[in-house]
Amino acid sequence: MKNMTRRDTLTGLAVGTLATTVALDASAQTAPAPPVDRRPRTYDLIGQAAPATDLERFGGGRLTQADFRGKTTIVQFWGIWCPDCLADVDDVAELNRLISRDRKLQFVGIHTRGRYGRWGGLAPFFAEKGYRFPVAIDDDSAAYKAWGIKWVPSFVIVGTDGIIRDYTTDLKAGSGIGVQGLLAKARAVAKINRRA
Repeated sequence: MKNMTRRDTLTGLAVGTLATTVALDASAQTAPAPPVDRRPRTYDLIGQAAPATDLERFGGGRLTQADFRGKTTIVQFWGIWCPDCLADVDDVAELNRLISRDRKLQFVGIHTRGRYGRWGGLAPFFAEKGYRFPVAIDDDSAAYKAWGIKWVPSFVIVGTDGIIRDYTTDLKAGSGIGVQGLLAKARAVAKINRRA
């Protein structure tokens, strides 16, 4: 075996480093592109009146236009068929619990598209999960279309005057705004409406 000189050692290290760098560059070029986030970042109806709404409420009654007056309302479009909605549902239950203590705010979910996954309906879903929050039924997606929704879950904040003031998607994925972030937005809208 031949004795290696310092120069041979350094040359070998340099060649090895270059080969590793070339291999890493080649693998980086073939790596798949990250998934495209299709969540909308804007909402066309901000500043406009909430669309005419008349939906059956889960558990009885109707959700109508009159329900969006007098309190700042967080309206969530969602579905139990939607993975991102299911990821947010614990937060939505917490959001509703916190809102129920605030006289200036209210919450309503609108379950859309008439798909219920393995549960077959809202009653089995709520019974299994133990959730309790107000939900209206939009099985034909008429409200989804009228409200210009392009993603679920979507949260629309309607001021006491019935005007849409803010919008965001998801509490965890996407915006990552969380319960407190969405509450802060709703409280800011409520504060502006009180001054107006």
